[in-house]
Amino acid sequence: MTKLYKNNVWNSWTKKSIKTPFETTEQAIGDGEQKLGAEFGEKPLGQNISYDLNILGEKWEVKKLDSDNSFRLGVEVSSSYRQIIDSTTRILEQIINMETILVDSKTSDIIKDCIARIKSKSGRTNTLLINGLRKNEVSSANLEKANAIIETVKKLIVTKKKQISLFSSYDGSLIKYDLLTSYNKLLFENIPITEKVKILDCDLNFYSKLQLTSYIGKDILIFKNVSLKEKLNQLVRSIFTDIKLVLVHKDKGYKPITDLNKIYCNRITSGNPRCKILT
Repeated sequence: MTKLYKNNVWNSWTKKSIKTPFETTEQAIGDGEQKLGAEFGEKPLGQNISYDLNILGEKWEVKKLDSDNSFRLGVEVSSSYRQIIDSTTRILEQIINMETILVDSKTSDIIKDCIARIKSKSGRTNTLLINGLRKNEVSSANLEKANAIIETVKKLIVTKKKQISLFSSYDGSLIKYDLLTSYNKLLFENIPITEKVKILDCDLNFYSKLQLTSYIGKDILIFKNVSLKEKLNQLVRSIFTDIKLVLVHKDKGYKPITDLNKIYCNRITSGNPRCKILT
């Protein structure tokens, strides 16, 4: 059967679906699914199938645009989404927890600025960034802020390969440890920071970076080569690699999307990404 529609543009509703309402008449079917199915003589497959319609041999996932021209993803991204958001939440919480242990350095000033930004409101929302993450309700402004903070602190993480000779707490022998292990071992020593800095053969600026790495080093790894927003964009785009996203609108019609790079995560609502399409 020849394709009767165009991709990446709005296709108007035709007389084929004129008698089918846009609003759903079934509990497990979303708005627009029945009307779109009527355009091609197909019926929605229901909630037990991972996509909504089988159209011309293609798997179609139907999403209705809201008043903000966005749509929400559901259970299809839940597990991967949770890892991203949980890591983000822990990173920001740990940065705040550093507030009382920071030393006087340029790196500490950067971290203090991040703390101030985490604790301040953004855009039109009255919800603080941390509270929004915990409630799974993150505005576009707060998502931008979280992304910027993570991009700032990950540049401060210590990756330098260097060993420090310290006495083992087990048998007293002299052993070489990596920088982060050495820093953590010295935390248990009741000696001034100036002495710790001397042992680690670094300055206060580098010591502050070791502090940060100790607090957020494990969680920041998932953002090593990609930003928070890029990570979320990759996640939402991955859903539509073998399933075609089709937007539906009561007045405009339906719009099959084939350029996945135009799909991006705009904010988070009800515990899942809410997406938009670049125009």
